Amino acid sequence: MEPAEAVAKVEQWLREVHGPDSGLRADHEHLIRRPEGWHVPYNSTGFLDGGDLGQQIIPPPALIVRDPEGDLRHASPVRGGLSIPAQYRDRDHWAELVDPEYADSGLGRLGAPLAAIMGWQRYTPEGAETGDTRPNPEYRTGPARRGYPAALTTLDALVEFRHIGWLDQRKFVLGLLEESFLVPLTDGHVRHQSTKDGRRTVELWTSSRFLPPGSREWFWLDPVTLLGHVPEADLVIHGPWQLPVEVSTEEIRAANAEFPRYSDKIEVSGHCPEALPDLTRWAADTAARIGLPDPVDPPTDAADHARAHGFELSPDECYRVVSGRSWVRRMGMALPPRPPDEPTAFGLATGYDDDGNVALRVDSFGKFADVGQDTNFSWQRVLGAYVGFALGEALGASPDRSQPGPVGPLTQRLLFLTEAFLRGGADAAPEATRRWLHTQGAAVPDIEGWLPQVGELHSVRDPDPEDLRSGPTVLLGALPGVLTIGGAGEVPFGASEAAVRTFSALPGSTEEDLTFAAFLGLLLERSLDRQFSPALWVSAGPVLSDREGANWDAVRELASRSLIAVPEQGMYHLPEPGAIGDGHDTASVLGRALAAVSGFENNPEVALQRAVGHSGRAALTGAIAGALVGARNGVPDLPQKWVDQLELRPLIERVVTDVARRFEGIPEGEEGQRWLRRYPAVRS
Repeated sequence: MEPAEAVAKVEQWLREVHGPDSGLRADHEHLIRRPEGWHVPYNSTGFLDGGDLGQQIIPPPALIVRDPEGDLRHASPVRGGLSIPAQYRDRDHWAELVDPEYADSGLGRLGAPLAAIMGWQRYTPEGAETGDTRPNPEYRTGPARRGYPAALTTLDALVEFRHIGWLDQRKFVLGLLEESFLVPLTDGHVRHQSTKDGRRTVELWTSSRFLPPGSREWFWLDPVTLLGHVPEADLVIHGPWQLPVEVSTEEIRAANAEFPRYSDKIEVSGHCPEALPDLTRWAADTAARIGLPDPVDPPTDAADHARAHGFELSPDECYRVVSGRSWVRRMGMALPPRPPDEPTAFGLATGYDDDGNVALRVDSFGKFADVGQDTNFSWQRVLGAYVGFALGEALGASPDRSQPGPVGPLTQRLLFLTEAFLRGGADAAPEATRRWLHTQGAAVPDIEGWLPQVGELHSVRDPDPEDLRSGPTVLLGALPGVLTIGGAGEVPFGASEAAVRTFSALPGSTEEDLTFAAFLGLLLERSLDRQFSPALWVSAGPVLSDREGANWDAVRELASRSLIAVPEQGMYHLPEPGAIGDGHDTASVLGRALAAVSGFENNPEVALQRAVGHSGRAALTGAIAGALVGARNGVPDLPQKWVDQLELRPLIERVVTDVARRFEGIPEGEEGQRWLRRYPAVRS
């Protein structure tokens, strides 16, 4: 479309809507061609012709004339906002219902793709709602509802929108022009590059959080500046969870020729937080201040473990790790000065020693550990599952269910089931309830090990009478049962099912109830994977694909009602937790937990509120939902306002850390003897 044609369309609209004598005219001098079409501002003729500032419209309105379609749209007055269809006098107006994920992405310059429009709503010429709506059969469900990770930047959003088909390759490259990305460096040179089919390939990342372990320096630059460094190369852009999108420098060059980049040039080098030069000075200053002979090293090991599982230590956390490690080393020397009165400010957190006594440890922020790095399950995800479980129970048992209360008996029992795994696996599972009852005042002889001696676990927490019977309480065994395959050796998918059934079995358990527990365990198998945690509706497919029998048919039916339905095209269906059964039997407790999380995997606070905002077994439903959403997000991405006040968190973290040690094998020698004192083997 030629510029004159675009201006003519705007002039025609001005006459039709505002009348021939409106005193408004298109501003020819500031016409701009953008990816969505021609951007045509208009203003008063008094200002345009005579420069009368008193007649100027501020900010000047504009219409977008789409190219090549020719339809008119009101340009957004907000940078990054979406245009909307132009309105006409005496005509009803059909407003677009754009998926909020796209509308809030800041990518309005690309226009709203048809696949991101959920439908249309009709308004009268006066702007009143008519109640009429039209669904868009070409709509595609957005990344968040599909279970993609939360986009932290517009570049993250671009990558995800390309993956799901909201943007084609051309629009993706046009969007990329105004962004910038990171290139890891080693000794000042591009680190991740190779040759494929005779062409150079360079790997880029959308943010420092997703850089691979071992990254210390980066080069931050925009796509156009990149052309000067790699004039002929294929670029692989890694977004959240390493979602890659490929683009060539030729595509960038062609896009820039058509729509030149207007943002400032970016060409900056820098360090990852764990490699900041000031950290070394901070370590030396800390050592001198507290009397440590030698300073500790920068926390590159902690940062690498965090990066390997999708987390990044912030600069503040890096400084606190250095401080915490300095204090722990100094305290190990058993000499003054005393530990600080506010340990959290110095990178320390409450923990437990091998004898079950309270002790200070380095705060890991739920992001790193010195164990479980090369095992099937991620320490971060296992910890997230346990903390999420406790949060969900505490929220569901709270009177108003808006703030979590104390940890309840379900979390206590989960810890003792986990202790059974640590003591020997399925053979110890039958003893777990007996050992928990010991902490609740029952006379149980010959209790060994550290967990039954922890004072906080002896608090009587008034279990729901239903918790002491079978039924949905069998679901407690899913998480500790799955841990049995968390070691370093490769195992086939589904290998935990038998152990889950053993850990879940209670007097009076039905085979159907145990099958529901097995289904939950199989979902957790995929959620705890150290590399990737897919959405529940994605996991359910392979879990159910080859399982047969009436009990698995019941699971299939429950999954169809409880998980988000995402068609190839058209509107998704989001189930409501309260519509799944009565909330008291095993199927409906599990179904309500799944419905609460499905479609909200990236929004733990909302998922947990959905899990407890209904009648029924709210504490148990919240706990199961919390385990699922916690495994998915880890502790750092759970609602910190709740995590910070969670009772028993230090105890939970110590138990989970021992789980990760168990993944690596029971230690030998003196350490092995200490282990057996903490977790005595089951007597034959």
